[in-house]
Amino acid sequence: MKIFSTFFFFLFSLVTVAQQYSWTQRSNLPAAQRYNPVGFSFQKSGYVGLGKGASGTLTDLWEFNTLTGAWTQRASYPGSARYGAACFVIGEFAYVGCGWAPSPQVNFFRYHIPTNTWFSIASYPGTPFYTGVSFSIGGKGYAGIGFSPYTKEFYEYDTLTNAWTQKADFAGGIRQSTFSFSYNGKGFVTTGSHGWPANPYNDMWEYNPLTDAWIQKSSLPGAVRYGCSGFVIDSIAYVGLGQNGSVYFNDMFAYNIKSDTWSLADSFPGTQRVFPANFSVSSSGFLCAGGISGLNINFNDFWEYSPLTGFSSIASKELILPMPNICSDYFYIDLPERFGDAVQLFLYDQKGNRVMASVLYKGKNKIIINPTIASGVYYGVCTAVNKHSSTFKIVIRKEGH
Repeated sequence: MKIFSTFFFFLFSLVTVAQQYSWTQRSNLPAAQRYNPVGFSFQKSGYVGLGKGASGTLTDLWEFNTLTGAWTQRASYPGSARYGAACFVIGEFAYVGCGWAPSPQVNFFRYHIPTNTWFSIASYPGTPFYTGVSFSIGGKGYAGIGFSPYTKEFYEYDTLTNAWTQKADFAGGIRQSTFSFSYNGKGFVTTGSHGWPANPYNDMWEYNPLTDAWIQKSSLPGAVRYGCSGFVIDSIAYVGLGQNGSVYFNDMFAYNIKSDTWSLADSFPGTQRVFPANFSVSSSGFLCAGGISGLNINFNDFWEYSPLTGFSSIASKELILPMPNICSDYFYIDLPERFGDAVQLFLYDQKGNRVMASVLYKGKNKIIINPTIASGVYYGVCTAVNKHSSTFKIVIRKEGH
């Protein structure tokens, strides 16, 4: 039997991906570069606005039509310019408020998307905040947590009465710069940080409005971080990027909301950053703008994360089992014929940095572990030219560890 030797490393059972996605750069936001804008979607369009640019905070709002690929400027936000604002969508309205401008704000406005008009609503009654939490569930809006000062307060907004009601404090402790979303009647909050130097997190919390209670869920498996990017496609929340106070990340993780499990997703191919705007339309997620904190470096590039077309369903059922499961020097992979030759193999550390790359061929491959790689948990991606692909978790143990 021919055995191909490959100088690489990885191990453990692979978790296959049922639907393959890829990143595609779209036309840039035709406006000022910025970080900490708001992002939301309605029908087949996404919206990006506000934020902080090189010359100050902003009020402009832009619509991206996913059918035509065109940007159109819409009515500007009527409140003071701000960044790190709260934003949620209920029906035909987007609700935007709080944020920093140049102090924490409490005023709120609602935007009627079909008529492109803004209206003032009741101000947020809790502690003023920015870079906090916001989402909508069942016709109600939810906002709170965040900074200046740090707060765990959490409020519900009723569109019928135009009133805010305080709910149970966030159970995960004080923090800002989280990623939050809602799905199927529940709200979710993950990552974030408090204090300086940063004390970042990777935990996940679920809020149930029926019981007004918070429950801890499975933590994001990557490095602790804040200022993340994220969006929800079907029943999967994609979360990644961000920083930990010194290192910026480009890795992305897929959270299966129904099963409360995480897997590695495709790393973001653009520049690492924090605080981009995000939204999802149909089966695609979108990322726009963002920046590098403290360096006054902002972006206006725009990316779509969407399913690959023509992907074979066989790939979603493929399973590759490296043997042995735990090793220190080498292991084997028996690559099925349907993967073809010249299959790319990439290895990432828990900070999302690619640490190795190699090639596999049909048949039995011997993968030799690079002696410079430390013991620990890694994540890998195996991708064939014919679109067969698997993601996998990797463990290595060196002598004395």
